[in-house]
Amino acid sequence: MQIKHFSKKKLLVSLLFAFTLLVLSLFVKESIGRFISISILVLFFYLFYLFSKKTSIAFISFLLLSLPLNITYQLPIEFSKTLVNNIHVNYLVPTLSIIDLGVFLFITVLLIENRLQFKTIFQKYKLPLFLFSLILLLQNIFFRDLLVSLNSARFLTYIFTFLILIEEFRREKIESKEVKIFSILLFLTTAGQAIVGYLQFKRGVSLGINFLGESQVAAGLLGSSFVSLSGTEILRSYGTFPHPNILAGFFLFSFFLSLYFVKNIQKKYSFIPFLTMLISVISIIPTFSRVTILLLFFSILILSFTFFIRKKRLLSFTPILLVERFLSLLKGGDSGAIDRSNLVKVFPSIFKENIFQGMGFGRYVLFMGDRAPVTKGGLFLLQPVHNVFLLLLSELGIFGFLSFSFLIYKILKENIKSLTILSVLILFSVLVIGMFDHYLVSLPQGVGMLWGFVGLAIIFSNKLKKNKEDIN
Repeated sequence: MQIKHFSKKKLLVSLLFAFTLLVLSLFVKESIGRFISISILVLFFYLFYLFSKKTSIAFISFLLLSLPLNITYQLPIEFSKTLVNNIHVNYLVPTLSIIDLGVFLFITVLLIENRLQFKTIFQKYKLPLFLFSLILLLQNIFFRDLLVSLNSARFLTYIFTFLILIEEFRREKIESKEVKIFSILLFLTTAGQAIVGYLQFKRGVSLGINFLGESQVAAGLLGSSFVSLSGTEILRSYGTFPHPNILAGFFLFSFFLSLYFVKNIQKKYSFIPFLTMLISVISIIPTFSRVTILLLFFSILILSFTFFIRKKRLLSFTPILLVERFLSLLKGGDSGAIDRSNLVKVFPSIFKENIFQGMGFGRYVLFMGDRAPVTKGGLFLLQPVHNVFLLLLSELGIFGFLSFSFLIYKILKENIKSLTILSVLILFSVLVIGMFDHYLVSLPQGVGMLWGFVGLAIIFSNKLKKNKEDIN
């Protein structure tokens, strides 16, 4: 009876993936390149699921390959709803991401296979989850806006996915072969982004691989992110992310994740995560994302110092050289700090109009209107405030922000008993990035990295190790 029941579930999962591929085929005319890319990744997810017999392992493998790909589909919406000061704003367009598709497949497969996992999550986090979900529901009833509904559903679904994965890894150990596979996939993804980013930096223009989600950019082109060094305009590395800062955040995430692999992989394969870390450290430089570069080098400095104290010997490299290399980037000034400051100055006037009810996930730019700051070139700076905490406070309102803070507190309290140096560095990095940028809560790739960082902080914590005795 168990075999038949198991076979029935496998059949339902197979039908789910077949249906997904059928739906994707409807978009072939829009972009055959993107159709092929998404289809390959979906098939990879399915085949890995059949091979590993573990939905969570298959999903993480899918994420390691798809996280950098900014492959999206914009939902039909009235053009007038995307205008601010008669300017079209991409942030106001409801968009589905390849990561959304992966999360949908993961959640649906779990509903088919084991619904009790959801019950466990509800029981463990029922009060903060209920309060946060209630706030989002009331917002959506009040606003009845497609953009708010989509962003709310995405944010809440990603939280559920994260909590399910944490419970999975608490209950089942990650096998050595799975760590090896993860290491290889992360290496391929990181190396791929490094190559694309370097070529963009060297050529000063995008490579034309838009079927992987690459932005169409060029040095000096309006809307592109570049720096001026010695009178020369240099394009910052984008990879296939929508902005260089997010690529830098990915390299930082890749560095920390590789540290986990180093600790848990067989020694003969340890060169793979070490090589990934080296690529991340070198390739983050042409992103010119000063905050994230500083965070990475600061983490290396702290870890090196800790290693020196424990081993009482010098390392084979000196972090001081890396710091000097970072400081050299500051010689070419830009208006980034001024723009960030001007965006923060606009926040109070926007927030005081939406203190309690908020303005809904993703609609911050809509409320800027004539208050939008102006760039050095005289253009309206129509972007969310570059501060995760201020952005969440304004879009969720006071009650929504407090309920989300309560949920974060509950998650950390339940999963972390005492912090390790790595856990502190990771949480500190999230805090600092959140103070200077918005992508961790405003873009699918950023939200995915946010929970990835939090997950790593938990994995590196003492409590999870004690509960499982040994991660590997």
